[in-house]
Amino acid sequence: MSLAARVIPCLDVAEGRVVKGLRFENLRDAGDPVEAARRYEAEGADELCFLDVAASHEGRGTLVDLVRRVADVLAIPFTVGGGVRSVEDAGVLLSAGADRVTVNTAAVLDPALVTRLAERFGAQCVVVAVDAKRAGEGFVVSTHGGRRLTEIGLPAWVAEVTARGAGEILLTSMDADGTKAGFDVAMLKAARAATTLPIVASGGAGELAHFAPAVLEGGADAVLAASVFHDRVFSVGMVKRAMAKAGVPVRPAVPAGLEEVAYDERGLVPVVVRNAGTGEVLTLAWANDEALALTVETRQTHLFSRSRRSLWKKGETSGNVQRVVRVFLDCDRDAVLYDVEPSGPACHTGAASCFSPISAIPSDAAARVALPATVNGASAEASGADPFGLGPLFDVVAARKARPEPGSYTNRLLEKGIGKCAQKVGEEGVEVALAAVSRDDAGLAAEVADLMYHVVVLMAARGLSPEAVAAELAARRGVRREEK
Repeated sequence: MSLAARVIPCLDVAEGRVVKGLRFENLRDAGDPVEAARRYEAEGADELCFLDVAASHEGRGTLVDLVRRVADVLAIPFTVGGGVRSVEDAGVLLSAGADRVTVNTAAVLDPALVTRLAERFGAQCVVVAVDAKRAGEGFVVSTHGGRRLTEIGLPAWVAEVTARGAGEILLTSMDADGTKAGFDVAMLKAARAATTLPIVASGGAGELAHFAPAVLEGGADAVLAASVFHDRVFSVGMVKRAMAKAGVPVRPAVPAGLEEVAYDERGLVPVVVRNAGTGEVLTLAWANDEALALTVETRQTHLFSRSRRSLWKKGETSGNVQRVVRVFLDCDRDAVLYDVEPSGPACHTGAASCFSPISAIPSDAAARVALPATVNGASAEASGADPFGLGPLFDVVAARKARPEPGSYTNRLLEKGIGKCAQKVGEEGVEVALAAVSRDDAGLAAEVADLMYHVVVLMAARGLSPEAVAAELAARRGVRREEK
């Protein structure tokens, strides 16, 4: 087993879409590959696997343009397979952005292909995908996307490709695939006994408890899953935390934006929970890193109870759950704000908020201490009360411009000047238009968010203040436009 077990989401692709089925059959659409790739990397995936499941069966090559599009949005290692029948096929995929290629059917038909690939590109680029099925007391290999069984025994085949120069084995149990009944540990043990190469376990994940045994008992170095990630049953972070609790070493998964949270000596950070619609403060509570990660991943309020020393989900027993629409960090990164849509009272007393007026304060005191009705210097009317919550984004971009940080994407854009920032706004605008007619609401929302971010960066590059735009919008309100 490797020092840290890897968690790998798999994009099974057919006709340019992510698909999933049961035992390689009855495939259903599961989303856009590029959007899924972005999400998995943000969740903390160690790698991504892209398998064109119909390429070998249909006798064609892998969807190279789609591989290139996925590779363009990834920084993590990216393995691609399906329809690789020659050194040339592999070279095309590696040139398109893949870090490794998998071979399956072609390797069974021509085992020397594994050697040729290793000699040309290095063993680290060659993954032999093995689809296996139980046969009597053992296991046999299948080809053509699991559609044809061979008489080749699994241990013998794993030993042969090891000798021929493969760098890794991707082992899928056809019996377990899509069943959500757990990985085939016995099959993993059989393969482990035949090779010292890293083994990626695939097929059967359905519960958080299924992942650790594949490593601890089966000897796998990595776990791969598809439907539980595509259907958002679990996030990558949830799987990693479950594996870590079971004693499997993993690389931590920290959702984007939470890397710099300053926890106190107890590992906690204060959380203010606010009604996103009314602005009313509902609760002051605490969260640890797991609670924050689960909040971001599930979009439901998770907190940490200091008295019980345990994680808890708001509404778990009462039913008064809170849908989290935004999470903010303060300027010192040592306090967090959840903007939520509550489905019931926030307080255990049954009150809407844990806060109530203090009667000792004179009734006119509120008027004397009220905050000015401004947002970043513009009137609340002019700013529209910041309905998209862009104030913190403006602050972060301004901070990056004033104090550049190494590796910051925002700083890379700003360094390239207004022209590059304007170009990105144009590109994102096209993506929004395309998403509006070809993708679901979540996909469109993601593209709109990208566009908003790049507009804010462009404004910073140009030196245009948000107040100037807010004032222009305010001036336009109430102006009647003649119908044409």
